[in-house]
Amino acid sequence: MVMAAVFERLVPAAFKDQLTPLGDSRTLSSQLVMDSVPAIEVEETCAADSSYEEIEVVELRSKNCTSYSDTSESVDQDYEMIIPELEEKRSSNESTPKRRSRLYHFTKTEAEPFIAGKTVKTTTKIQLTFSEGGASWVYPVVPLECMITNPQIETKYSGMKKYISYQITPNDTNVSVYHRYKHFDWLYCRLIEKFGSIIPIPQLPEKDIPWRYSDDFVQARMGGLQAWISRISRHPIISQSEIFQHFIRRRDEKEWKAGKRSAEKDEATGGMIFSEIMPSSEFRLLDVEETEKYLTFAKCMGESVRNLILVTEEHMTRCTGTMKSEYLKIGKAFSDFSASFVKSTYQGKGSIGNALSFVGKTYDDIGNLYFDQPKKDVHCLLEISKEYKGLLTCFPDIINLLKGAIEKAHEYEKLSQVNKVTVKEKEAIVFRAGVVSSAIQAEINHFNHDLTNDYKETIQHFLYEQVQMYSKITDKLREAYARFEFQ
Repeated sequence: MVMAAVFERLVPAAFKDQLTPLGDSRTLSSQLVMDSVPAIEVEETCAADSSYEEIEVVELRSKNCTSYSDTSESVDQDYEMIIPELEEKRSSNESTPKRRSRLYHFTKTEAEPFIAGKTVKTTTKIQLTFSEGGASWVYPVVPLECMITNPQIETKYSGMKKYISYQITPNDTNVSVYHRYKHFDWLYCRLIEKFGSIIPIPQLPEKDIPWRYSDDFVQARMGGLQAWISRISRHPIISQSEIFQHFIRRRDEKEWKAGKRSAEKDEATGGMIFSEIMPSSEFRLLDVEETEKYLTFAKCMGESVRNLILVTEEHMTRCTGTMKSEYLKIGKAFSDFSASFVKSTYQGKGSIGNALSFVGKTYDDIGNLYFDQPKKDVHCLLEISKEYKGLLTCFPDIINLLKGAIEKAHEYEKLSQVNKVTVKEKEAIVFRAGVVSSAIQAEINHFNHDLTNDYKETIQHFLYEQVQMYSKITDKLREAYARFEFQ
């Protein structure tokens, strides 16, 4: 009945007569989809063409699921129609969590429920260690690594829908699982929802590309997913979390879907993630000056990284464009100069002509070296810089949350002094603000450690490849120089 009502609203009368009468509304909707959507263009979620007239949005949602996330890929399960005006009339008690944006939107007061004493059900415990440098995460003895390989184009719905699956193999078990991009996207959204208020989550590579099935695109996306999962795997908290372990371990379809539903019901998300921090007598409330230093560093580093990306991209453009062209022009000039000696009647014209021709070829080779070089050094520098550009944009929200916790603690200290709250109430607030403060300090220390090591390795690689290139140029110029040692 609902499908028929929606059909009446969405299909113009002029087109109804052209449709074959069908006995079942599901069959009708299937025919409409198959008649109007080419198979190769259908994948995960399709964006509406901006040139079409905007119509009312109608969604399908599983009756057995309280989330918009696709917890089941079966076409046989029952769905209910979600019509905007009807959905607005639902009871406020039937709120459905929506998918988070790819941008962070954690507010300064995100952790206030936790600081105020709210509790949630959770069995996870996150431990901190303390040293002269402040709080730190506890790292696993054997670091987790996950390799993504063997991308495969697969089909479903009798070939109507295509997607790419990737093989993921963790180093501790060497037992592989397979996931498509939409599963990565689901994990990304869940990680932001659970950890985003304390840990910057790297962004996934972009999804909707028209040439998604070309070999170059598949390899590029796999490289992007590999960089993403490698960073996630290196994080001592996320890598050991139940949700990530579920992603890299579960091979059975029923267990996978059950784990997704369980993750979507997790209450320890947003500011309540701090409820999973194990208590310690060493929690310390950071002062405002330290917090401002963190914020200043994040903004300054973000600006520097953006500038590095800009300059590096300009350098890459010159190497693959004007610089190659200039060297090819020089090479052609020497080659033309060499050709002029052929017309000379001088007996020794052969030696100078051959030497000049070799110089022309040398400069052609140098131009090609510059053209090929960015793939060996600049590309790596750009990729890591773009990754950190995204990570650094997360810190203002995280640090603002830290400021909010510190301000709440100071507020209760003042209230305690005028006897508006008890000492016990004040100490409880200050303790929980200290939990927030220490956990965020642990993440900042982890981030700085990764930032230092990543750029150390990347710049070393960049300089090594630069040395290799200029060594080749030097060798070629020396060889050209030797060609002129004739009598």
